[in-house]
Amino acid sequence: MELNKDILDIQAAEAIIHKKKKYILCYHNFNVKNYKVATKEIYKIAEAAGSPITVAVVPSIGAVPESEVEEFKETLSKFVEDGFEIILHGARHRADLFIKRSFWGKVGLWLSNNGAEFAGLSKKTSQDLLNRSLALWDAHGSGSPSGFVAPVWFGNQFLKRQVLEKFNHYEDLTHIFNKHSRGIHSIISPLFTFSVVPKPLVNLWYAISMIWFALSTGKPRLVFHPGDFKLMGEDKLLSLITFAKSQREKIFYKDL
Repeated sequence: MELNKDILDIQAAEAIIHKKKKYILCYHNFNVKNYKVATKEIYKIAEAAGSPITVAVVPSIGAVPESEVEEFKETLSKFVEDGFEIILHGARHRADLFIKRSFWGKVGLWLSNNGAEFAGLSKKTSQDLLNRSLALWDAHGSGSPSGFVAPVWFGNQFLKRQVLEKFNHYEDLTHIFNKHSRGIHSIISPLFTFSVVPKPLVNLWYAISMIWFALSTGKPRLVFHPGDFKLMGEDKLLSLITFAKSQREKIFYKDL
């Protein structure tokens, strides 16, 4: 009887530790061109996680048939109905190469294969592009997005303040900046994503991710992209989510 009590005490202590350790699970670059496959992947991820996840949506519809645009909009509405958190993910996720950028902005374009559309922009151009992203969401989205993340996490010296004027959080490669009544709180948030990892290193990064989720502090972000199911293999990808679930409590950005 005493042994059973000890076991229960240990389990209760582990539950408290688990509740204190949190993480964010997100699917990036959901857009009108990949939504059919991506929707299936997102629901598989949510099933493994045990609850809806955060979905980063690119709101531009581009040149696609009207029937697919309507289906894309319906899918976004279904996400909202099912309790998923929606954040904006740029406007097009493709940079305008004719816009003037800083040196580091040009480096960001090179590193991201021209995906980092906010990298190195001037104050006005950055604000205009952010406003365009919001306008595209108003035209094609459903409900109110809870935040914004720049494509590839590359921004400019003005974007953080611009985003925090409209939303409660901003993130870069290492931190989440959360706005409160007392000011802006910086949260250590290591990023674990696989789309930029060379295939020979995927298993190593997978192992590092598991170790970090089990042992380290902070609020890590586990971020998947279209193509990761193929890159990692479905079983390995979903097993990482199951492991993360066993070690930490999954939260939304709005819960920070």
